[in-house]
Amino acid sequence: MQVHEIMTEPPQTCPPTMHLADPSRRMRDSGCGSLVVLGARGRIVGIVTDRDIALALGLHRDAERLTVDRVMSHPVHMCRPVDDVTVALGRMASARVRRLPVVTADGDVKGVISIDDIVLWGLQSSAVSMHALIAALRSLCAASGFAAREYAEGNRQS
Repeated sequence: MQVHEIMTEPPQTCPPTMHLADPSRRMRDSGCGSLVVLGARGRIVGIVTDRDIALALGLHRDAERLTVDRVMSHPVHMCRPVDDVTVALGRMASARVRRLPVVTADGDVKGVISIDDIVLWGLQSSAVSMHALIAALRSLCAASGFAAREYAEGNRQS
């Protein structure tokens, strides 16, 4: 199964100069957790996630003044529409990211593939093995190991 078969399209995007209140609203309204950040020439310059915004605002910064370019992640890990879903899953695991923009060889953004897409559609179609998915999820969870340890410690105390 190729990425283009299960990716979300079109991708939700924003410019790097947008204030954080606007991408927050866009994510809420579109039901997504990230926006691809496009520069002046329509090329990817970053990706901003709901987590990026929450962490920035947790530092008591004003969402009406702080811009996307201050909190976005870059460089961005990507995949191609013709990549096999297992390639995208492997890239997510090694980069410890939950979403990949999908770009053509010319650099045009076509969509986004998420770990959710792979869980929902890749397993259902048998395009991804349970073993590969579990390995990727372990890698992704390791990225937030501190939060997982805090949660486990909190549950042991109760």
